[in-house]
Amino acid sequence: MLLGPAPHRRLYRLRGLLRRYSKSHYDEQLVYKYASQKINPVSIGQLLKYRRLPLSGENILDSVAYSQAELPVRLAKRVISFHNLPFIVGTNPHIARVYNQYYEAFDRLHAFAPINDLDAEWEFTQALERQTHVLADVIPSLAQGILECKQYMPKEMRAAFINDLIRSRIGLRVIGEQHVALSYQFRSDTGSSSHDEPWVGAIHTKLLPARMMEQCAHLVQNMCDLHYGTAPQYYLDGDVDETISYIPSHFEYIACELLKNAFRATVDFTAKIDRSAHPPIQITITKGDGYVGVRIRDHGGGISKDNLRNVFEYSWSSMQSPDAEPSSPAMAGMSMQTNLALQQGVGGPIAGLGFGLPMARLYAGYFGGSLDLVSMEGFGCDVFLKLRSIEGSVEDKQI
Repeated sequence: MLLGPAPHRRLYRLRGLLRRYSKSHYDEQLVYKYASQKINPVSIGQLLKYRRLPLSGENILDSVAYSQAELPVRLAKRVISFHNLPFIVGTNPHIARVYNQYYEAFDRLHAFAPINDLDAEWEFTQALERQTHVLADVIPSLAQGILECKQYMPKEMRAAFINDLIRSRIGLRVIGEQHVALSYQFRSDTGSSSHDEPWVGAIHTKLLPARMMEQCAHLVQNMCDLHYGTAPQYYLDGDVDETISYIPSHFEYIACELLKNAFRATVDFTAKIDRSAHPPIQITITKGDGYVGVRIRDHGGGISKDNLRNVFEYSWSSMQSPDAEPSSPAMAGMSMQTNLALQQGVGGPIAGLGFGLPMARLYAGYFGGSLDLVSMEGFGCDVFLKLRSIEGSVEDKQI
């Protein structure tokens, strides 16, 4: 009987194959040295500690010292996580590309000498900003790789790997973007914080959920109209003047993913049952004790019982059936990778490809919130989003 390579030999070969995709050779022992270090979590309260202080050079150097020490450790741990994938998964070119991006980010950030002045801090901040933008775009490649390797990874293993990577990605971005924003804020015309200043780095302490939902709904409505040639109306009600302390980019991502589903389902169901007009989408804002609730109600026909149990699974979508026809001419002829790339952020076609809902739930839960869906088949869906205010209610949350 032929036996495969021993586990340690398979791991060695996998590392070698992964490194072939990197742009230069890296000191693997150095990566393992960093990865063996413990993560030093930072609390939300620590990220908000400058909210009532004028920003000084000392504050910025204190912030960059943490970022410089912590981010390479977390990046190294992500690199090592790829080494633990099954051999055939690690050799997938899309997975290898993501691996290389994390490896490159680690290599560039760990190479900086200890920072003791603002000129060196600014150089590091610019490099950090570039790497943050690069790692913001890993999801299309990751999703494509996971789709191609589904048969080689049990569902639980896929979910664990993706969840760990995305949670780590959120933490990396929160820490990195917080320092970058503070650095820019320090160098702005005012360069100071006050009781009336709503921004503390990347955190907005007086964010209006109703305004964010209005902006996102308007954007998604335009996308829907461009994609389908028609789009339902929407309206907001409830506690529309309520504010929350939150990261706007996180709120925007969650809101747009949920609204894309609602708009698309409404248009598709209108065509299916041949109704004369689209029912409007209702967006309700509610105030809670330390949190804000958002309910999105659509008349898009709901989700079948068989599909409902799959909606929060990665790489599952009602649009992925081999026999499914494209929902518009714009989708025809697109590769899965092109289609998913267009889904990034808040732009792109309406149809999802299996990462939107589970990622939205992960983002919502990261700061102690939740995302739940109730479907009435043949009628529509209610999606309930609960977001805790970062300032006050979750300041002890460790990132």
